[in-house]
Amino acid sequence: MQRTLRFLPLIAVITVALLATATRVHGDGIVIPCPVPLPQPQEDFPGHPSSEPFRCTEPYFPIKYHRVEVTIRDQVAEVQVDQAFENPGDTMLEATYIFPLPENAAISDFTMLVDGEQLEGRLLDRDEARGIYEEIVRSQRDPALLEYVDRGVFQASVFPIPAGGERRVQISYTQLLGRENGLVRFRYPLSTEKFSPLPIPEVTITVDVESTQPIRSVYSPSHDAAITRADDQHANVSLELFDTTPRSDFELLYSTSEDEIGLNLTTYRTGDDAGYFLLLVSPSVEVAAQDIAAKDVVLVLDTSGSMANRKLAQAQDAARYIVERLNPNDRFNIVAFHSTVHVAHEGLQRADEGGPASLDFIDGLQANGSTNIHDALLTALGLLSDSERPSLLIFLTDGLPTVGITEPAEIVSAAAAAAPAGVRLFTFGVGYDVNTLLLDELAQDNRG
Repeated sequence: MQRTLRFLPLIAVITVALLATATRVHGDGIVIPCPVPLPQPQEDFPGHPSSEPFRCTEPYFPIKYHRVEVTIRDQVAEVQVDQAFENPGDTMLEATYIFPLPENAAISDFTMLVDGEQLEGRLLDRDEARGIYEEIVRSQRDPALLEYVDRGVFQASVFPIPAGGERRVQISYTQLLGRENGLVRFRYPLSTEKFSPLPIPEVTITVDVESTQPIRSVYSPSHDAAITRADDQHANVSLELFDTTPRSDFELLYSTSEDEIGLNLTTYRTGDDAGYFLLLVSPSVEVAAQDIAAKDVVLVLDTSGSMANRKLAQAQDAARYIVERLNPNDRFNIVAFHSTVHVAHEGLQRADEGGPASLDFIDGLQANGSTNIHDALLTALGLLSDSERPSLLIFLTDGLPTVGITEPAEIVSAAAAAAPAGVRLFTFGVGYDVNTLLLDELAQDNRG
């Protein structure tokens, strides 16, 4: 795919170097600025130091944004990078743009265009590349650039960056990903602490993984990324960072397997240290209906006065969503509470029998009275006391007890004593004034 860069039609030259490196690399491109000696008379460009020698006034250009889109199909990653750099100075600057490509990246798939025209470029060998980076270091730039020595370089020429202007760089490359201990590893070099003089306003990475074999585990050991799974063959990973200076590369691990349960183990040890390991165990995303275990579910909804208006509406929407998506053989009940406790059904009802009446019960709830969390939890747990199935208690509240037993420690203790073996209690805080300590303790002490 060809990506287009739009530059103003200036007349000097900037060197673009792309570095292929196999170990720790910095894939977020950096721009090293220097004044541009213009060939025209100086009066045509007021304020430009045309007679000054090649030198740099700033160590690096600030990065305006850094966006990465990745598609991985059966261990082949197609990476598209979109970055913008700003020239904060008051003179036109020549610059060197450096982008390191990781190991096994196909440079033939690299594309950079200016005003719709593809740049001329050539692949330099290691000796030529070493000369480029040693010269940059000799010019009193960051010696960390010596990390790139002994790596090949792709070099092309583009136009300079005007005073107060910005340049947008778009790059695409293809990389073959390796597999180790059953895990496919993708790494995007994101470390910028050496190269960005200011925090980056926006960093986004999206990765779409597609595999002919079922995908089992998907995990980012480096960042708290959002992971969604549509089915066994697809996974989406997204990361958004704002006003940040990334300190580590972005890493993604995933495994594929035809087995119903994916199991992967990777270990690390140096010297005489005990070391550590990572164990990933993942079931299939898609499961046949006949293979889904029947479960018992009790919903507990807070309908006290503090839940009025939007809070109660959110809780009702959540309750409807759950009831409508139960499997036919599941059993369930609904507990609503304020000062007192109300139960929708006598005992647990089959989902294919009690659904319509339960939706009417949910629609009829109104917010009033005080908040009796203690009695509501004990009532709900009592409904699950004879269950031999996987049992779930889903508790939606703002977590602010105001009547009956109101001491959080006593509520937690009473719930733990009344909970049947095997029950999992999941708590959801509604609104902004949630008692998170109480809800966290209830969930933590009851496997939620």
